[in-house]
Amino acid sequence: MRKRYGSGNTIVKFAFTLVFIVLLVSVINMQIDLRELKEKKALLEEQIKDVEDDIQELNIRLNTPLTDEYIERIAKEKLGYRRPNEIIFYSNIPD
Repeated sequence: MRKRYGSGNTIVKFAFTLVFIVLLVSVINMQIDLRELKEKKALLEEQIKDVEDDIQELNIRLNTPLTDEYIERIAKEKLGYRRPNEIIFYSNIPD
């Protein structure tokens, strides 16, 4: 009996082609994931820089001595306080 070498060879070629396609798709997916992760990294690094800037600004505020002018300004702006003889005018006219 003669063996048919053509059919076995075709199955091997098909298997190699299938493995090649799977590997190619995997590489493409990894490239897409890598690009997305790089974009996410850049975004997170920008957020880290913003937070570090905020921390630096808060440290400067903490190290600034409390002057009477500063306390008065905060009392007026944040708490709505006023001096005993002070009259506050409110305007609805936009600047």
